[in-house]
This record gives sequence, C-alpha cells and structure tokens, in this order.
Amino acid sequence: MHSPGLALRFGKAHVMIGPMDRPRLVLASASPRRFTLLTALGATFTVITTDAETVALPTPPAIATALPAVAVSPDAHPTLLAWRKASTVAALVPDAVILGADTIVVIAGAVLNKPTDAAHAHAMLRRLAGRTHTVYTGLCVVVPSSSATNPGATLLAVAAADVTFHALTDAAIAAYVATGEPLDKAGAYGFQGLGRRMVQAVSGSPSAVVGLPLALTHRLLSSAGVLGLVEPTVAYARWLQNQEKEPQSWPSTLP
Repeated sequence: MHSPGLALRFGKAHVMIGPMDRPRLVLASASPRRFTLLTALGATFTVITTDAETVALPTPPAIATALPAVAVSPDAHPTLLAWRKASTVAALVPDAVILGADTIVVIAGAVLNKPTDAAHAHAMLRRLAGRTHTVYTGLCVVVPSSSATNPGATLLAVAAADVTFHALTDAAIAAYVATGEPLDKAGAYGFQGLGRRMVQAVSGSPSAVVGLPLALTHRLLSSAGVLGLVEPTVAYARWLQNQEKEPQSWPSTLP
C-alpha cells in the first residue's frame, strides 16, 4: 500500500459515524493545530498523512492554472503544497473527501520556513520584530467521483492574513526561543501558543495564521458535500475556549 518515496502514517482520528450518504472526510495533515480547528468546526474525520509535500510531484496544467495568486515561487505556493498532500492521500482513499492544507510565512517577498536551529529561529524573529508580514494558508479539497456534490472536483483556495509584531528585544526573543516552541513552526513562532504575545495585530483570518482558515474551510467542505459543520465564528469561539485563549484585542473580519 506504500508508494515509492511515501511513508503512510495514520494519526489520531475521530471514529466516523453517520448516514451512508455522508462523505467520509480525511485530513491530510499531521498538524495538531489543524486537527483542533477542524474538530471545532464540527467535522467528523480521520487523519492520514504522507511525506508528499517533500516529493516534487508533477503539477498537472489544470492545477497550475487554477492556483490562486500568491507572490511566491511556484514550488513554495501553499495551495500547491496542499494539493500534493491531498492528491496523494486521495489516491490511497479514493472514496473520501480529502482536505489538505499548508501554511507559509512571507516577509518582503521572502518565505520563512521552519528554522533549522535556535540561532536560525532567533534570526527569523529578529527579522519579523516590529514589522508586518503575511501568512498564507493554502487549501485543497479533493472530492471523490462517487460524491453527489461536485463529483471528481479539486477545489483550490488560499487565505491571507497580515500579522504585525511588537518591537522585540534580543532578550525577549532569546527567552521565547529557549521555550522550544519556535523550532517546528513556519516563521519561528506559534500564534496559538506563547508566540501570540509577540503579535500586535492581525488583519484577516486569525485561524489562517494558526493553520486552517475556518471560514474558507467551511465553504470548501460545504461545496464538497460535507454536512453538519458549525458556523465558522461559532467554531472559532469554541476553539478559543478549548485552547483557553482570550478573544484577540484587535478587530477581526473573519474567524
């Protein structure tokens, strides 16, 4: 069942119970943050992950043409990376609706991936301090051919949010890096964790910064025939409560 170059891993999953005509939903991401956000949205799903994002799968012309505009190189496009994850899992579970997602941090045209070590994380945060950067989360939903809604469709989208950091001292950056939180996060910070304290404001979807834009995910999954989802603003409030987070102090136009 394993494809060359792909390591199939099954993560923590919900037990899927529902009417026979309800599409089975699979989250093609190992991110615990996406898991909790999709759970808050009321979805019933399983997690299946591969290393597809690290494999340079050929991009079909139809996918390349349909990618939403993002000012980064094609190889770094978050929606393309989401498509790689979703399409690989779709080949393994062809009867399911597959949701893939990928998040990147961009400042002054440069993509900040996960830091390689503590010094790299410190340098990234020094670059972000006192400035505004953009977080893009790309989504891909693959709909099975057996679906009654949009059968065989591949739905692509991206959400963007501008994030402004407070000015930060080197001591404050060093203290944050010492917690270890930045080391597995794009841009070297976790918005859902201690990194939230560094954020002065967000313009756009705060859940996109965490890794799964709730309003956009709700729209795509509904278009794929996934029923029973919670309204996005309610889902975001539920997620904040579950994470024991206070609502943000800045105005938010999207959950």
